[in-house]
Amino acid sequence: LVSELKGKDVFLISVGDECSYELIKGGVKPNIVIYDLKIKRKDVIGKVRELLDGFNESSVIVHNPPGVIMDELVETTKEMIERRRGKMLVRGEEDLAALVVMIYAPNGSVVVYGQPDEGAVLVEMNDEVRDRALRAYESMEE
Repeated sequence: LVSELKGKDVFLISVGDECSYELIKGGVKPNIVIYDLKIKRKDVIGKVRELLDGFNESSVIVHNPPGVIMDELVETTKEMIERRRGKMLVRGEEDLAALVVMIYAPNGSVVVYGQPDEGAVLVEMNDEVRDRALRAYESMEE
């Protein structure tokens, strides 16, 4: 994943502690990082926490309980995408933030998110990806 992105000039959004850590450690600097200081529901400590907390700028803290997408998460994500940079620390769970990112990220941008026990998923944004994300989001609201 790092070798695929290193040196490329793309608008990169990373969701998840482990994949964000691996990207930054490998010299790839995401424009936006969304994390919750948890990997597989366990608190992140040590090097991972230090690297994420120290990366780029101060974090915007957003409260988002597990299994839901709060308006605060949506609005903060949209603002960071408009500014094309930012770091969001989610108190609760950031897992569903990737869905929000894929709804609002511009075509051509790259979204990387962690898939527990699978690794990282890399998605290049286009209308088809956005439509699938929107349908998944709308089905959650029903």
